[in-house]
Amino acid sequence: MLKKIPTAISPELMKVLMEMGHGGEIMISDGNCGAEKFGTARPIVVRMDGMRVPEILEAVLQFMPLDDYVSKPVTLC
Repeated sequence: MLKKIPTAISPELMKVLMEMGHGGEIMISDGNCGAEKFGTARPIVVRMDGMRVPEILEAVLQFMPLDDYVSKPVTLC
């Protein structure tokens, strides 16, 4: 059993975060965004119904620091 994992991090999202490598990107958006049209040809979409973007972002940043090697590690739209 893992401890201290925020409830905003689902098992599916944790798996995706753990499989990301250098240069990996994650997009956190609301349900109306249509994430399938962004990024790679076959994006991994993790639905998090009922969660708010700020909650998810705060939880993700506990496990994945922002990249220091790029000029814009975060883009807000």
